Amino acid sequence: MRVTRQTRSERDARFVDRFGVLTTVTIITIVLLMLFNIDPVVDNTLRQWESVVTSVLVGLTLVLALRASGIRYRWQRIGDLMVIVALVTITATALIETIKGAPILGDNATPAPLFVVILTLFAPAAVMFRLMQHRKVTRGTVLGAISGYLLIALMFFYLFLAVSHFESGLFFGQPEPTQSYMYFSLVTITTTGYGDLTASTDVGRLLATSEAVIGQIYMVIFVAMIVGLFVSTRQSIRMSGNPDASGSGSAESGSSVEP
Repeated sequence: MRVTRQTRSERDARFVDRFGVLTTVTIITIVLLMLFNIDPVVDNTLRQWESVVTSVLVGLTLVLALRASGIRYRWQRIGDLMVIVALVTITATALIETIKGAPILGDNATPAPLFVVILTLFAPAAVMFRLMQHRKVTRGTVLGAISGYLLIALMFFYLFLAVSHFESGLFFGQPEPTQSYMYFSLVTITTTGYGDLTASTDVGRLLATSEAVIGQIYMVIFVAMIVGLFVSTRQSIRMSGNPDASGSGSAESGSSVEP
């Protein structure tokens, strides 16, 4: 019996538009970021490893986002490498500090490694670009829109942490655990605005208002897009007289995965 070997493009194509998995992992990641402090400068060993586990899940989320978006193979591998470098650094640091019983980086340690910040900037853009190629509404389209929205909140979470690190931890005017930054990001993107936490620096205020505006623009654009595609699909079904044409298969798009 002849065994057909899958090409690289065929293997990568299996993950395209798998936004259900991405949405689930993203939600779990955000929940953990709301519960656990990922600041590497902690004296508690348990908290150090909580940070490692949560960071691994963040890395998995970003890798899944790149796969589901169907970006080119070489960009996926660059993303994989950046995640691996960041996670190896975080894990090795935690392991050494556990053995020595003392911090090795001191105040120079950051919960927002540069590689992770770059990927969080790229991931939601890749998801949005993929969704704009859909020609009919499927479950993947809806879940992709949800995951893209949550990835924007994750992106600003890391941007807030990065700014706080360079501003001596005074993003809110006083030291706060990293959970507060995830909470603040979600409150800001949904424009809830409880007022218990506010950015106290110029750069912080710029980022916070940018997140609120981007979140609202995202909702307007993608809700309109999904409604428009749904109406178009229903009209096509009605004209063709085939009620089975609205199956839950993969969304059509104008591009394919390239090696």
